[in-house]
Amino acid sequence: MQDCIKRINKHSFNNFQLRMGINHGSLVAGVIGATKPQYDIWGNTVNVASRMESTGKIGKVQITEDSCHKLDRYGFRFEEPHFVQVKGKGNMRARFLIDRVAS
Repeated sequence: MQDCIKRINKHSFNNFQLRMGINHGSLVAGVIGATKPQYDIWGNTVNVASRMESTGKIGKVQITEDSCHKLDRYGFRFEEPHFVQVKGKGNMRARFLIDRVAS
């Protein structure tokens, strides 16, 4: 996604910047609205991912510690853990994604 933003910026003379937050878990999804239906998702998983994004750094992907353990086995590498203040949760351990080791 970061590479895609770079290409868009290059060809459109913009300076869009991206930060991302990742979490995993259960959620509720559905369509709401009768006259203008919209698909949406709700739940703690979504809220924590949103907090990972909003407390992250521009140009980086911040991910919960639990989600890091899920991605470790796929060759992803992460920075050392740090704590993030998450509304309603307190301090949560998070990491920034570095890259994926080529297999």
